[in-house]
Amino acid sequence: MTPFSYHKPASLDEALRLTDASSRFIAGGTNLVDLMKENVERPERLIDITGLELDRIESSNAGGVMIGALVSNADLAWDPLIRQRYPLLSQAILAGASPQLRNMASTGGNLLQRTRCYYFYDTGTPCNKREPGSGCPAR
Repeated sequence: MTPFSYHKPASLDEALRLTDASSRFIAGGTNLVDLMKENVERPERLIDITGLELDRIESSNAGGVMIGALVSNADLAWDPLIRQRYPLLSQAILAGASPQLRNMASTGGNLLQRTRCYYFYDTGTPCNKREPGSGCPAR
């Protein structure tokens, strides 16, 4: 693993000030840590957002639902509002991972998750997603 600096900001504003092209946000770490272990991701800075108030599920004024980036997949899947209005979302989350992963994984992390392609994880093969223009053995 490549050395990196670790920061745990006290506010969203501080987290955003720390952000640049070489930094990554981390919460549950269920995908990012694996990528770092395999040297697929090599951030210079990790910004731990677990202390920020981004863990709410609320009805929006427009009739939808606002889901915070730190809501765990387990909390999202079992939330009464989600189960009532968006049962397919709840079912998909429950079918998509083990209880251990659902408890750790965050909804924000799901949106930032990288591809699950075998070649992407194998740094010994070319991959257009890791290095644009290098090729794709899957093609």
